[in-house]
Amino acid sequence: MKIIQRLTDLVITLLLWSYFLFGSVAFFFLLYIPAYLFSKDRVRTFQKLSYLHMKIFFTLVRLLVLRTKFVIQEEVRAIRSSVIVCNHISYLDPILLISLLPQQCTIVKSTFFTVPFFGWLLRNSGYIPSTPSEMTGPAMIKNLENIKKHLASGGNLFVFPEGTRSRNGKLTEFNKGVFSIARYCAAPLQLVLLQGTNDLFRPGSFLFGTRNFSRIEVKIIRCLKPDYASENFSAAVLADQSRAFFEDAVSRDADR
Repeated sequence: MKIIQRLTDLVITLLLWSYFLFGSVAFFFLLYIPAYLFSKDRVRTFQKLSYLHMKIFFTLVRLLVLRTKFVIQEEVRAIRSSVIVCNHISYLDPILLISLLPQQCTIVKSTFFTVPFFGWLLRNSGYIPSTPSEMTGPAMIKNLENIKKHLASGGNLFVFPEGTRSRNGKLTEFNKGVFSIARYCAAPLQLVLLQGTNDLFRPGSFLFGTRNFSRIEVKIIRCLKPDYASENFSAAVLADQSRAFFEDAVSRDADR
């Protein structure tokens, strides 16, 4: 029985990652390159193409992994012009958010920008590298202004203030830099809780857990509109407050 389960996980995993890989190649030649050459708003077009690509991916997940239930709050899809703050429990988290948000950017580890094709895609999608050189001086101002413009046009910046995914599902400390960016852009904060992605795709595993009954939920737990102009404003305090809201939401859901 365990052998059949493992084989099922392996087959479905190979099907999903095959689409991810070969779909990316198809999107590259058929859609991204024409968009790069002819689109008047390249960044916006690239973001919409990534949204479409990931939306198809998760449609396949729903069709192939029948024991996983997706509960996506409609208000999440409707978020606009906001900094979206999320917990991070699985490698699936960022691509799930991309599948829900047509206009999105985020801050990505700088090493990914050196990967052929992928780095080109990230740069042309308006994503921000997390290198120190990009977060200081003129480069930082340019990035912040680009984010501000993106938010003003209705786009969203989604971020994981923990910096990396949690391997045990527990929250780690929140980096205050995310909240400083929100202040610079005078943007509202949407605190979005992700749950269950680590049951479908566990840390340290290559295989999707297709035979387990699981529930993936994405919901807004709080909308914050801080008084950024106040002389008492503190990005560190706001980071701690936001983390407390996440801890409270996780605790309440665990008690259900």
